[in-house]
Order: sequence, then structure tokens, then C-alpha cells
Amino acid sequence: MRVSPQDLNNSLKKGVEPIYTLVGEESLQIQELVDQICNKAKSEDYLEKTNYIITKQTDWTFLKSSSENYDLFGAKKIIEVKLIGAGPGVAGSKALKDYAINPDPSKVLIVSAEGLERKTHSSAWIKSLEGAGCLLLINPITLNQLPRWIVETGNKYQLNIASEASNLLAEKTEGNLLATLQEIKKLALLFPDQDINISQMASSISDSSKYDIFDLSNAFISGNKERAANVLESLKAEGAPETLILWSLSRELTNLFKVMNQKSTKGIWGPRHYLNNLEELAKKVAISDLKHALQQVAKIDASIKGSGHQDSWQAIRELTLTF
Repeated sequence: MRVSPQDLNNSLKKGVEPIYTLVGEESLQIQELVDQICNKAKSEDYLEKTNYIITKQTDWTFLKSSSENYDLFGAKKIIEVKLIGAGPGVAGSKALKDYAINPDPSKVLIVSAEGLERKTHSSAWIKSLEGAGCLLLINPITLNQLPRWIVETGNKYQLNIASEASNLLAEKTEGNLLATLQEIKKLALLFPDQDINISQMASSISDSSKYDIFDLSNAFISGNKERAANVLESLKAEGAPETLILWSLSRELTNLFKVMNQKSTKGIWGPRHYLNNLEELAKKVAISDLKHALQQVAKIDASIKGSGHQDSWQAIRELTLTF
């Protein structure tokens, strides 16, 4: 059956289902719901938990053994299967469909799927899991919805965050849910059980470590030159190594080269929005410009190692603004 994320708590009051499938874009949203399920399962004596992060090399026999060999001692367990950026593949799809036919009554299976293509929502393996348990489709939180999410999350930490304060936090964290949650947790420590006004929010918000290397990657691939430049300057000010930044740009250029050659993102790991940005950028960039950029990576690398003659930071800036 299909359950909305907002109704999960009411559903859990009736008891745990044998299978939960959670599909969304944001890992934090997924994890919050997984924690709800696990807490309820533990209250019903499902005390052990095993996690499987799925790759192309995953051996799916762990599901087969779970459904065919019930624990003689009655141990109740939680099995979490994590799909990140890609579906389960042919073998995994079959294993999940077979398990859904005969779920192990001593197990709660949680399948969390992050960053899958939207068409995957109607795939046979998801329908099989939905038929044997609960399916939750999690919509991403938009920038317009973020202030409300901040207020609701603040309530969970016994904070009453004013609307002006929530708007300020949303603006500062730019939609990054993890960074937003970290600020809310900090507020709970600084101002426990208090009303949070805009002055308290402004004094709490941290500007340190605002960006990380993945913010640079995303800005670069999305073609947002202004943001890419801001992120780069922030990383430099925070002391990020040139080698790490060059590695990040090199990886994105290599992935872009693969997309342009094979006309698809097949074999490239990442959430759907990242793959979409790669495909869009591949349509705009000339192959000659991309080859030149890859050559620049090699020259910058030589400069960082002391065998080149250019200013490596200036060269990285120019490379960042190439496309």
C-alpha cells in the first residue's frame, strides 16, 4: 500500500509492516523516516539491524536466505537495503520481487532508494514491494517550503522558531537540509526550550564551512559560474587543498567526456539531478573545448607539484569558469 510520509506515524501505530520502500531525492528526508520505522520495530523486539549498500557487485543471496531460513530461535531483525543513484539491477530486481512473494515474518525489510529516475517509481520491483508492504514517495523540499520545514523541525527540538528567523536560516543554508538541521541542533543547545527570534537566529548562524567540495562540483556541472566562483573562493579561504579541488573538477570533466562519447549517463554514479545536469551540459559543450580543459588539468597538476610555471589557483579559477 502507498503511505504518505506525513501519515507514516499513524500507520506505524497499527504495527510494523514486513516491507517498507522509501523513494526520494534527499538522504536526510529518507533517513528521518527510516529512523521512525526502526524505532517502532525495536519497540516490537526487532532488535538487530543489518545494512546493505547496493553496488553492481552485491550478492543478493542475503535476501533469499532470509526468506527461506527462518530463525529457529525467533530472533527478529531489521534489514535495510540502500540504493543510491541507481536501481537494484536485474539480479536485485528479481531478488526483491521473489522476497515480496514470501517475506520472512521475523524480519522487517527497509529498502531506501535515493536519487532514482522518476520512471523507476512504476517498475515491477517497486510494485511488488508496495504490494507486500508500504511504499513512501518523498517529494523534495523546495526553497519555498524550507521555512515551514525549519519551523516544524524546530518544534521537534522544543524550539519555537519565528517565521522571520526561519526565512533567514533558509536563505543562509540555500536549501541544504543537512546544514539547516545542524543549525537547528545548535540553536537547541544555545537556546533550549525558547522562542527563537531573528536576532537569536542571526547570532547563531555559522558562516564557517558553508561550502564543501561537492557544492563546487554541482555548481560547475550545472553551469552556474557565479556560484562556482563563490564556492571556490570560500573553499580557498577555508584552506581547501588545491589537489582536492583539482580532483573534483577533473572527475566532473571525465564524467562529462563519458556522457558525450556514449550519449548517456550509463555507468556514472550519482543522484538524478546530477545526471540530468551532466546530460544538459554535454549538449552545450564542444568536444574540442572539453579536451582542452582536460589538458589544462594536467598542466595545473604539474604546477601544483612544482614542475609548472603558472599560478595554480588562478588556473583553477579559469578552469572553473570554462563552461
